[in-house]
Amino acid sequence: MPDVSPDIPRLVITDFPFPPPDQVRLRAALGDDKIVFTSGAQALREALAAHPETDVVISFFPPDDLLTLAPNLRWLALSSAGAEQVFRAGLPQSAPNLLITTASGIHAVPISEYVLSVMLMWVRQWTRLIALQHEREWPQQGRVLGGELAGATLGIIGLGSIGRRIAQLGHALGMRVVAQRRGATPGQSDPDADELLPPDRLADLLAQADFVVISAPNTPETRHLIDATRLRQMKHSAVLINIARGNLVNEEALIAALRDGTIAGAGLDVVATEPLPIESPLWSMPNVILSPHLSGLTIRYGERLTTLFLDNLARYRANQPLINLVDAARGY
Repeated sequence: MPDVSPDIPRLVITDFPFPPPDQVRLRAALGDDKIVFTSGAQALREALAAHPETDVVISFFPPDDLLTLAPNLRWLALSSAGAEQVFRAGLPQSAPNLLITTASGIHAVPISEYVLSVMLMWVRQWTRLIALQHEREWPQQGRVLGGELAGATLGIIGLGSIGRRIAQLGHALGMRVVAQRRGATPGQSDPDADELLPPDRLADLLAQADFVVISAPNTPETRHLIDATRLRQMKHSAVLINIARGNLVNEEALIAALRDGTIAGAGLDVVATEPLPIESPLWSMPNVILSPHLSGLTIRYGERLTTLFLDNLARYRANQPLINLVDAARGY
């Protein structure tokens, strides 16, 4: 880690829309003259051009020429859980001494609650009930018969902070949890999973699960992790929920599986191309619950991001290891 002194950072520029209370917290920690709030990509570029002394940037999508705009940059604090945007720009490779951190961990509560809501919508047939409400139709008792989550098996691909919180909520509702974690070894156990499986036993997870949740990082190894072969390994009654990234699923194979009954349904907060093209069949498929990549966003996002950044700022000033430091070799 590069040497830093207690008076660093000299200047922090951010394009994240921090709410006013969080701006107050940041100004109190940094000083009014040490942070610049901008809005939008162009404003960020202009601020960086005007302040070449900037050594810390907070951003969801930093510009590809960030190092040219900020030649003194020491720390890039991503506002997102993933880091694929900086790998596409080649930052970890071209600037090995640049500290890059993510906001991993702050999404655990909102995304786990989103996953729970999708499972409840599915099992209690809320999409059908809402359609009947709009039609002013009162169905006969027993015509819309809901299921239960208690006793169902929840499969989680990726047992990081988000996956772990999902597992905990599943257990709270009486579900059996089978999880896969990168680095898990055969026979290893975990307090939040009834069964923990290594990556090479993904087929076993898929065969057991009534709900399969993808919460793994986006890396070259996980691209199209769920393809036609994997979909056929799932139960016909199973539902696939993706809150990770769209390219972890082969979308053409998924659409085919949803059409022919290979699986029962899907809950998708992410898709291969965002925004979802208007011609995509996913828009109108009755067995798909779709949302526009918002599962991690709630009114408390800025609050949690501020807390994480201030924690890392204290570490940065003390020349201590930062939380969520991106590993170039690992890919996230």
